[in-house]
Amino acid sequence: MIRKKQSRLSKPQSQTTPEKSTKVPSHLEAENAQPQVYSVSSLTRDIRAIMEAAFDSVWIEGEISNFRTVASGHSYFVLKDDKAQIRCVLFKGHRAGIKFQPEDGDQVLLFGRITVYDARGEYQIIAESMEPRGLGALQKAFEQLKEKLDKEGLFDEEIKKPLPIFPWKVGVVTSPTGAAVRDILNVIRRRNPRVSVLLCPAKVQGEGSAGEIAQSIRALNSMKDVEVIIVGRGGGSLEDLWAFNEEEVARAIFASQIPIVSAVGHEIDFTIADFVADLRAPTPSAAAELTVPVLKEIVKNIRSLTGELLEAISQNVEAYRDLLNRLMDRRFFHQPKEIFSPHIQRLDELHGRMVRNLGQGLIIHQQRLKDRNHRLIQASPKNKIQQLSEKLNGLQNRAVQNIQNQVRFRKERFEGFLKNLNAVNPLAILERGYSICSKDEKSLKSSAGVKPGDKVAIRLSKGELDCTVDKIIEEI
Repeated sequence: MIRKKQSRLSKPQSQTTPEKSTKVPSHLEAENAQPQVYSVSSLTRDIRAIMEAAFDSVWIEGEISNFRTVASGHSYFVLKDDKAQIRCVLFKGHRAGIKFQPEDGDQVLLFGRITVYDARGEYQIIAESMEPRGLGALQKAFEQLKEKLDKEGLFDEEIKKPLPIFPWKVGVVTSPTGAAVRDILNVIRRRNPRVSVLLCPAKVQGEGSAGEIAQSIRALNSMKDVEVIIVGRGGGSLEDLWAFNEEEVARAIFASQIPIVSAVGHEIDFTIADFVADLRAPTPSAAAELTVPVLKEIVKNIRSLTGELLEAISQNVEAYRDLLNRLMDRRFFHQPKEIFSPHIQRLDELHGRMVRNLGQGLIIHQQRLKDRNHRLIQASPKNKIQQLSEKLNGLQNRAVQNIQNQVRFRKERFEGFLKNLNAVNPLAILERGYSICSKDEKSLKSSAGVKPGDKVAIRLSKGELDCTVDKIIEEI
């Protein structure tokens, strides 16, 4: 079901189709004119322009099918009814405004615009917002958000703050005209009229109510003298209480530095705010009772405890007086010097023992001093230096001797290598009158390959001859 949107993001009221003037193409004005030939891309582009102009914003109701989210964060799905289906795209930027996680089979009311995807030549809807349809859809959105916040730890009991025992200033976030605020004020006035109540008014139902509730919580947190906050409203349907199921309100409660009591609806009503709050009260009146103790009972308890404390102090004083009287009757109070007699005797014994131990200890320490002095002389640095010097001289002499032996050995070995090299050096043969004949820088071993007139080089022991072959004598 497609409904044309009359004003952007307002709920559709009735099904209307605005009349639009269609300009007749110039190629149809004359019957005998040549038909205009479109390319596929240009025709698709013109169709897209017409559809986007005609259906710039529409509300569509249908069932989600084939919902999938790709790595980029964009989601693609099909919206269908029992007779037709339309492809839809939900871009990442618009997903933040959707308060539930769409799934296959969800019945939704979708707002968007119709366009054409050129690559496939298919028309599709660019979704901008989406709402679940029916009570079951709201319950599903509630469960999804509850599961999400629970995984993030917003419901953990160990992070919940305790309520103050005797609060003197209570902040209240609710509607200023509702029954909840009257109930809270009546209960607090009855239990402790000296408690101050600071009302931070906020819408508790309808569009924008969640934002006002969250803002009121933040405003009360900016005031240092507020000790506890009551957030709530009277009973109603799931739709009426939905502002307290919004993620914005839940995160505002979680971020509050002041303890918060949630009092939404009746005892059977549960909201996300109840799970995040530091304490849940079944009703606004119960929240006031849980927050503010009865002043008369407190005064009565204080007076009772004061009497008990005075009685206990009186009993303790009397007991200590009796103890003091018994101690005063003892002998040492009349003859105090006798208290020191055993201590004086003990002191004399310890003094004698100390003198004896000092004499023996002195002899022992003198002997130890002699032993350590002898050991110190033996370990004198001068002796150590002399020993190390002698050892170093010996090592130096050995090192010099080893180096000289190595030099002599390597010199003799080198001279031997030279003799061996000279013995096998072909140039050494030239000293005995021999020569080397070469042609084209190649040594000749026979007359093969040489003919009269060829240039040859003859290397002597000293010098080299360039010769011309006049005659070749064959080998014998």
